[in-house]
Amino acid sequence: MTSFSPPAAVVKSPAMPVGPSRPWIPLGAGVAAVLGIYAPVVPAMVGEWAAFPNLSHGFAIPFIAAYLIWARRERIAGEALESSPFGLPLVVLGLAILALGSLGGEPFLARVSLPVMLLGTVLFLAGARVARHVWAGIGFLLFMIPLPYLMLKSLTYQFQLIDAGASARALSWLGVPVFREGVFLHLPGITLEVASVCSSVPAIAALTALGAAYGQMHPRPTWLRAALIVAAAPLGFASNIVRITLTAVSVYYFGPVALDNVIHKFNGTTVFLMTVVLLVALDAVMLRVAARNLPR
Repeated sequence: MTSFSPPAAVVKSPAMPVGPSRPWIPLGAGVAAVLGIYAPVVPAMVGEWAAFPNLSHGFAIPFIAAYLIWARRERIAGEALESSPFGLPLVVLGLAILALGSLGGEPFLARVSLPVMLLGTVLFLAGARVARHVWAGIGFLLFMIPLPYLMLKSLTYQFQLIDAGASARALSWLGVPVFREGVFLHLPGITLEVASVCSSVPAIAALTALGAAYGQMHPRPTWLRAALIVAAAPLGFASNIVRITLTAVSVYYFGPVALDNVIHKFNGTTVFLMTVVLLVALDAVMLRVAARNLPR
């Protein structure tokens, strides 16, 4: 009789557990490094947000951008990380723009390079599949960057003239006697000025950002998202004309006391809320049009 002994059990050494977040560590470190590089640039921009009320929307932009990325977290987590060499040229371009803006004393260029650097870093360390889910959130950061002062000043005055002209025409349609002289609206017994803070320009960046964020909140066709972004600024311009016109009509009928009304004193909030209402209405109409054109 031959004896039989069972084969010895093969004992495998336990493998080092790999946490699900470990592959994302290089990407997180890269993004943190980019933010560290821009530490001297960002505080001055935040100071401008605090100093000028028409730029205060900048405080909300990073949070909205973070939400746009967070809302896609499941799709991002499902993508494999694949480094892409196409991100390196973007990183180099961002560094070059940063150096040019910093050394040349042009903060606008230095600030604009931040989204470029972030997108290049994500593309280089995580690949195109991840970048396609986060580019909208990163690009949204552009709305927090104030325009160059000289450009903003010139645009503001031009839009003051446009706002005054459009408001004067609307007042004439409403039967209110008005004589327009530059940015001044001469009414019987009182003259109103369409001041720089009343111009549509300060709100354009905020309203365009609003249209971009609103279009990203729910799944929509790409053309509809683009339409909401493009329509936000004109709708904001129309809202501002309505605000100026209503203020002038109130002054004509009730006197200077009407200048203390909510519509005039909280002009930015009024234009913002009116634009939100118009965007929602436009979105509802276009969604119905899109639904009717779907094949049955």
